Amino acid sequence: QPLTSPPEPQPAGCAGGWRRWKPWLLRNFLVLGFAAVITLGLSWPLPGAELGDPMAGDFPIAQTCCIVTIFFISGLTLKTADIKNALNEHVGLVYGIIMILGVTPMLGFLVVQIPFEPIQFRYGLALFCCVPTTLTSGVTLVTSALGNSALALMLTVTTNVLGVFTVPFILNAVLDSAPGNGGGGGGGDSVAKTAMQLLIKLVISIIIPMSIGKSVREFFAVAQKATATYKVELGLVNNSCLIAIVWMSVSKSREKLVGQTPLNIFIIVVAGITLHIIFLAVNWTMTTPVLRLREKERRAVLLMTSAKTLPVAVTVISYLDEAVWGGHGLIAIPCIVGHVSQLFIDAAIAARWAANPPPTDAAAEAGGSGAKGTGGAGGASIDAGSTDGGPWRAAEEGAAELALDPDFEQNTL
Repeated sequence: QPLTSPPEPQPAGCAGGWRRWKPWLLRNFLVLGFAAVITLGLSWPLPGAELGDPMAGDFPIAQTCCIVTIFFISGLTLKTADIKNALNEHVGLVYGIIMILGVTPMLGFLVVQIPFEPIQFRYGLALFCCVPTTLTSGVTLVTSALGNSALALMLTVTTNVLGVFTVPFILNAVLDSAPGNGGGGGGGDSVAKTAMQLLIKLVISIIIPMSIGKSVREFFAVAQKATATYKVELGLVNNSCLIAIVWMSVSKSREKLVGQTPLNIFIIVVAGITLHIIFLAVNWTMTTPVLRLREKERRAVLLMTSAKTLPVAVTVISYLDEAVWGGHGLIAIPCIVGHVSQLFIDAAIAARWAANPPPTDAAAEAGGSGAKGTGGAGGASIDAGSTDGGPWRAAEEGAAELALDPDFEQNTL
């Protein structure tokens, strides 16, 4: 009989319970957080609404701080090799841009014809089809899903910058095609005027923090060590910022949400969920049997091309002429519902994927180019250049850390 070490005694009481539940809690941190803050925002909206109200010019201070924090950490943990790898993913990058900015907005022409009540619901859901991919949650969810976070970040930045110039004109055409507008809504001019403001906001809240984080990583060796040491804590900070944004959005919209009939809310919730499932189904078909992307790239592209951004949607809504299109609050409800629905669905998908590392990770650890998998030799070689999972996967809490924040495995070790 081979010699085996005796099993390690398990702590009793609270310590033992925490140790057993910790991996599950970390793996489902986003879903649990969303459920908690939505419940809190609807039952006691004052704290979230008060926190989300202060403005600095056109910037909501608290939400902007959360976005800046998320992308600073994204830049801090991003290797130059990962950026090059993202640029090398031509198929996934090009498909993602076309799908996010060209194909999914076309569904807005169909959505705006559906007779939702009040009519502002159809405007809001159609607008949600037109905006780019999510600003905040996408990279975090792809990271949690063990996807290519560098590609997700590239899709976020690229589509949101380009979207500044495409969304106003697509949205104008979609809204003017709504029944009864006759093409004469005149909303396009007011929306188009926001292009430069949106671009400035994106540069300030995404590109600059990400660049600063990347510069800190490149010029200060201690930053690389710190991100490796505190990888779980940084992941919790990112996820907490995302949860805080949802909390403030729900709290501020509470009065408008509870003012609608249950049937109207139920219909728009089902519509928002259905819309996201359609996006997921179409993009799964394209990324899996058609394009056959490598698993890490497939996860990134599938999540990013199926999600839409709430901050940009709300910003565009704020510049619509209420005399033409109706109250901003009612138009915002489908966007909020759609955003929260996609967060729950995608967080569940990410948690499931987090428990199943992509085959390319195993291939990279086995030796890279000699491994066989969905990506072939070339895919394993790229992943070997950006992945070194051995040191911390062997750690006692490796499974929980992997489920929570695998981006730090890719980008810092």
